[in-house]
Amino acid sequence: MSKYFYKEPNSLYIHIPFCARKCRYCDFNSIVSESKTIDRYLHAIEKELSVLKGRYVFNTVYIGGGTPSILSEVQLEKLLQSVIRYIPSSEIQEYTVEANPGTLTVNKIGLLKEYMVNRISLGVQSFQDRQLQFLGRIHSSNDVRNAFALLRKAGFRNINIDLIFGCSEQSLDDWEKDLKTVVELSPEHISTYALTYEEGTLLTRDLEEAVIHKLDEGVELEMYKTAIRYLTRNGYNHYEISNFAKDGNECVHNHVYWKNMGYVGVGAGAFSFIDGVRTSNEKDVFKYIDGINENKNVKSFREKLELNQFASETVVMALRLRQGISNADFYERFGYKIEDQFGEQMNRLAKYGLVSYENEILKLTEKGLFVADTVMTEFV
Repeated sequence: MSKYFYKEPNSLYIHIPFCARKCRYCDFNSIVSESKTIDRYLHAIEKELSVLKGRYVFNTVYIGGGTPSILSEVQLEKLLQSVIRYIPSSEIQEYTVEANPGTLTVNKIGLLKEYMVNRISLGVQSFQDRQLQFLGRIHSSNDVRNAFALLRKAGFRNINIDLIFGCSEQSLDDWEKDLKTVVELSPEHISTYALTYEEGTLLTRDLEEAVIHKLDEGVELEMYKTAIRYLTRNGYNHYEISNFAKDGNECVHNHVYWKNMGYVGVGAGAFSFIDGVRTSNEKDVFKYIDGINENKNVKSFREKLELNQFASETVVMALRLRQGISNADFYERFGYKIEDQFGEQMNRLAKYGLVSYENEILKLTEKGLFVADTVMTEFV
């Protein structure tokens, strides 16, 4: 096995599973909870972080959720102190915290800046209050503008904005207005996601009961194409299926996932990928807290990837990137060529114009981009 398979993880993810309320489309590991539980959870996070001290050097840190910005100022500072206490801050190049525009304050933003956070990911989803209400978001369009202005005033120069398209009764005109507004704000990074109806969510229940209806697939596809055209025309590089960035502002942390490299996850339900082994922590917040406090193993899942499975996942993830994957990089990691394992799939997909393999680089064509999920199943 080549050195890249066993390359030590240099990215850290910390999960904060708390929200003011559950969004109607959300199936992430998050709960609504009282302050006492949050305090106990942060103590468990610190204890898990302490075990990592001196073991790895992290170049990226990403605190996600849930809603990390729901923490009180005292709680937020405790979390940020824990990170700096156990993770060498001098090595961190990109330090991201997710935030809801409705829960950011001047003091919280000041704390983020003080503790060397240098990238904020704002869960905006829409600039239209009607769409925000449909999605079950707690903020308003005015909250977005105010939060963004406060972040800029505090000196944040690397901000991502998440947007969702494909909502029931959302028109193409609605989506174009959201795109126009986000470009006017001019964040460094924009993520655009098609709404998905996940099992067990409130939106899926409404869909099953015919309270709402899915948007026509043709309209949804046109929304995606519109986003690509409009954002690239306005200076954003479409570098990944759902992500756009100004030059030099691609998300370094997420590249670790897309390139299938190693990472460490801390918190309830967080995944780690170390030395070819994927694990995840106990998902239940209370079981996670108790397990950490009782010095138990909180891993609830473990799998050792075989070489061919790892290679398959690497190709699938790399196809999310517009640059694709080069045969040279693949060979260096796995010791054989891409076509040695996937030649049949590559030929079939190329015949239909869904992938290209020019200059020994495998990537999606524009046609393949619009049916990416279907293409990727061919490599599983």
